[in-house]
Amino acid sequence: MNFFRRRNAQLQQEIQAHLAFEIEENLQAGMSPEEARHAAMKKFGNSQLTVERSREVWGLVWLERLLQDLRYALRALRKSPGYTATAVLTLALGLGATAAILAVVDSVLLRPIPIPNPQQLVRISARKGNWLPYSQIKDLRDHGDLFSAVNAYVAMVAPVTSQGSARVAGIAKVTPGFFKMLGVTAMQGRLLRKDDDANSVVILNREFWRQRLHGKSGVVGSTLKVNGEIRTIVGILPAGVHFPYWSSPSSSTVFIPLSLKPRRNPGLSHQNAAYVMARLRPGVSIAQARAQAETILAHTSKSDKVGGNRLILQSYQNYLTGDLQKPLYALLGGVFILLLIACANFANLQIVRSMERMEEMHVRSALGASFYRLLQQLVTESVLVSFAGTMLGGGLAFAAIAWIRHAYGNEYARFNQIAPHPMVFLAMGLLALISGIFASLAPAIRIRRQTMASVSARRATPRNRVSTVLVALQIALTCVLLVVSGLFVRTFVALQRVPLGFNPHHVTTVVLLPSVAHPSSLALRQTDARLLRHFQALPGIQSAALQSSLPFARYQIGLSSTTDVSAHPFHKGDIASYSLVSANFVQASGIRLLQGRGFLPSDDGSQNLVALVNQAFVHKFLPNHNPIGVIVKLHVGSGDKDDFIPLKRSMTIIGVVQNELQGGQLGAALQPIVYVDAMQLPATSGFLGVFNIASEFAIRSSLSQSVLDRELRHALKQVAPDMAEMQLQPMEKGIQSSLSQRRLALRIVSSFGAIALLLSAIGIYGVLAYAVTLRRKEIGIRMALGSSRGGVIQLVMRKAAWMVLFGVLPGMAGAWFAAHAVKSFLYGVAALDPITEAAVALTLLLVAALAATVPAWRAARVDPM
Repeated sequence: MNFFRRRNAQLQQEIQAHLAFEIEENLQAGMSPEEARHAAMKKFGNSQLTVERSREVWGLVWLERLLQDLRYALRALRKSPGYTATAVLTLALGLGATAAILAVVDSVLLRPIPIPNPQQLVRISARKGNWLPYSQIKDLRDHGDLFSAVNAYVAMVAPVTSQGSARVAGIAKVTPGFFKMLGVTAMQGRLLRKDDDANSVVILNREFWRQRLHGKSGVVGSTLKVNGEIRTIVGILPAGVHFPYWSSPSSSTVFIPLSLKPRRNPGLSHQNAAYVMARLRPGVSIAQARAQAETILAHTSKSDKVGGNRLILQSYQNYLTGDLQKPLYALLGGVFILLLIACANFANLQIVRSMERMEEMHVRSALGASFYRLLQQLVTESVLVSFAGTMLGGGLAFAAIAWIRHAYGNEYARFNQIAPHPMVFLAMGLLALISGIFASLAPAIRIRRQTMASVSARRATPRNRVSTVLVALQIALTCVLLVVSGLFVRTFVALQRVPLGFNPHHVTTVVLLPSVAHPSSLALRQTDARLLRHFQALPGIQSAALQSSLPFARYQIGLSSTTDVSAHPFHKGDIASYSLVSANFVQASGIRLLQGRGFLPSDDGSQNLVALVNQAFVHKFLPNHNPIGVIVKLHVGSGDKDDFIPLKRSMTIIGVVQNELQGGQLGAALQPIVYVDAMQLPATSGFLGVFNIASEFAIRSSLSQSVLDRELRHALKQVAPDMAEMQLQPMEKGIQSSLSQRRLALRIVSSFGAIALLLSAIGIYGVLAYAVTLRRKEIGIRMALGSSRGGVIQLVMRKAAWMVLFGVLPGMAGAWFAAHAVKSFLYGVAALDPITEAAVALTLLLVAALAATVPAWRAARVDPM
């Protein structure tokens, strides 16, 4: 800076010396001192402009001007704290939200899975069902030369006994070459080998080793009991290996070898089948691999085909995030709209501020400042505000990312890996720079027109069409976000009002897994009976019931089969679902008995099997018939297929209950259900073998949840110490968990809508306040000519209404397209919903009226004098 000061001083001295020389010549010509100085100044011209042009030759003057502009901009912004805070916060909200969603999309959808060459890893499944038979898996492994490796896996949960306690953990059965295909090495011990198919070995992930074995050294070689079978620990995986990859980083998982040798077990669904993962050879496309795989399976025997030979091959990353791609890209579109609103608002604020400084610009122009010099000052100030908004937005983005990762890291695939990438913040800074430059263009053009126009050509009331258009654009974009938010709100409300068919209040769900794989049906039923009696005897327990396929439970056990109804013509497509319950199922679930009677304890000793059916069953099979007394039977095939029919005896319908929502998804279609008393079935029934994977109970109690949990766990330890607890929670918590994905979308989109509404209100206020300032003389003349204060207020309010109208009309059209894009997320509301659109329009009008209140009040107080 001292260098520039010295050179400036030298330049000023040279100019003064030149002027002194001209003055001396004029004096010698006979002029008076004043005339001589005036003539010299006139001949020399604008001395300040000469200084500026001379300094441009130096080459580094741009740096000096930049530092001057920065100092001036800081002083100007400090003198306008309201404008500075509003502009910085506007950009921070838009840029912060954009950076947060970009980080989510990048981490979940774009960033590769942390394994070597993840683009070569594919998942292979049949078009009808995901499983492939063992024989087809071996054919692909032996004959698929486009695959460098083909492996199978089966994921489940089961009790694992370590250090004397049985707790549920994730179990992954994998073929021996699975980890080599992934490129994983063991942290301790070794991985699975080919000869491990016949060995009882197990590999632990690092989380299981730390949580269940407390990270003790020397555990390799010791034993665990996995699903009732003692296995030897042969290895521990390193940190960061989470399979299945959608599992939480804190999930405890053990890996056991999967043999592809066929086995006969009618009690298991999808027997002799597994999921398939493969690694493509370098340069092989998914289409080429699929064509070869389908050709190989065309030679497979027909008895082993699952869904024919048509296969689905997709990259494993797309498989993991397939359900998240559409909602995340929809959120990306929403945040882009929010960013446009923020940029439009920032540009509007710049226009308003530039018009307030128009007199200053006139003076600087008159003193010789060029348009480009004025533009540089505007751009410098705008970019400075953009930089401050970027810094604040970055902090908001970090906080939002941390909240999303903490709240939803265990619910959605790869959400636990969400982290901001440096490129995201580089893009954020680039967006801020572009926003700052473009936001200064509109006021710069206006300043150029104003400074170049003659005084007589300048309007007494300058127009502000650009600001009005920008506000209308903000309102249109806000309308889109608010309509989508309103549709999500109505969807959420509609889902919460879905008839459950039962009373979930004060009901606790208990899911238990036997510590032995596939226990005998008789032993498991005896254990269930003892638990039921013990639960019912506890103080504060109103009723307890056994129920398979317990609604909103983590573990769903169900059976759907072709059903033969005596009063209904038989069709092969007549499918009904079957659920095992206990005698007091109606009382414990709170389901309403519509016709007939429920189960009685006396039914348990009866030879005639009885059943309850729901309304959907009656509507499908017996629409015009009295269901009481009708015979129901699972359809029996012919030949050796009879061996796989789990229940050959017929059942008599004794009652009809209300439709009960099954599974864990609100709004799912209601299915015909047949409820069978588990205690009435013979111990040798194959029907019981289908449901002997887990035990599920519904317990209705008036106790507090903490007391009830303690009592139930104490009862489990006394009566069934070999059963492992998989779930013990209020049913209402499970219902709320089923809404988590829609709740996340609702929170984010509603936040976008609220921010957009706030920014639109700021934009409307800024434009109206600016309009009142520009039309101050006009308003004074109107009031001097007799206009009332109410008329002036109407003038301002009318302008606000017109801005809303011009924004709402295109906004509703855009909202219609946006609603159709998210149509798959809606429930109970149409994409074109008049109620939502009317509510949004009314909201925008009210917000505009509130934003116009202060400018209208200021306009009404203008003094005509």
